[in-house]
Amino acid sequence: MDLTTRLLLGMTAFAVLGYLSFVYGGCAGAVDCHFRSCGRQLCGVVHSHPSTR
Repeated sequence: MDLTTRLLLGMTAFAVLGYLSFVYGGCAGAVDCHFRSCGRQLCGVVHSHPSTR
């Protein structure tokens, strides 16, 4: 594997981990945030007030 391929793979991994930590890490501290599941899978993050659930 050459240096360019390693660099691109490293940048891709960094971007994916950064995105996941931003979205799901930010949800951990928010009161109005919860995770939405689709059966046994985690589908995403939903922001809503507890009284509208």
